[in-house]
Amino acid sequence: MERKSNFEMKVGIFVFTGIVLLTIIVFSIGDFYTIKKGYTINVLFNFVNGIDIGAPVRYAGFEVGEVRDINIVYDQETSKPMVELTVWLNEKTRINEDARAYINTLGLLGEKYLEIMPGNPESRILKKGDTLTGRDPVSTEEISREVHTTLLKLGTTIDSINKIVGDEELQLSLKETIKHCEHLCVSLKELSDTTTELIDGIKRGQGTIGKLLFDDTLYNELNEFVDDLKAHPWKLLYRPKEERRKK
Repeated sequence: MERKSNFEMKVGIFVFTGIVLLTIIVFSIGDFYTIKKGYTINVLFNFVNGIDIGAPVRYAGFEVGEVRDINIVYDQETSKPMVELTVWLNEKTRINEDARAYINTLGLLGEKYLEIMPGNPESRILKKGDTLTGRDPVSTEEISREVHTTLLKLGTTIDSINKIVGDEELQLSLKETIKHCEHLCVSLKELSDTTTELIDGIKRGQGTIGKLLFDDTLYNELNEFVDDLKAHPWKLLYRPKEERRKK
């Protein structure tokens, strides 16, 4: 009888140990937050783009909690329905009241999660039960509509270009314009060559301008004339009798 009791006790201890280990493994794999200390806040959206309960919450890219509950609430000021996410955060997470919250996706078609970006470090820290207003994500339907509108505008633009390019009168006008541009380019080149030759001639002292700029004879004569006037200023007012008689 005593051996039987000892055997049953050993079996009970073994089963109890197995249940404890299994519970620990399940909680570890499921990433449950019930054992950890934390608090909950509310995040309001007009549109949540399919996020579900249990979706992870990341703060600056680091996972800090999960979405615990999702409810429809009504804004008392606008009487507009909104979606309220009840978010659990670990106790070490400090969310500023001006933090930015939005719904993101892991990959192009991956799991939805709540992303919270830090706000001003000097702003107030949210406490348990406080509410943060999130930024609504863009719906897939809206993206498709914008892409469709853009494609229609692009198609219209291409059709307009094709009509312009296919117009015979416009083609002839463009050809004439190109010919005029070619003639203008030739004229400009000839003018440039002439200007270059003229400048080269001036640098060599050719022509009136060249002689004025580079010939010292005229410069010396002007200097002698000025010096003579300085020495005999009366010549500006007096003419010899012979010159007067000739006139």
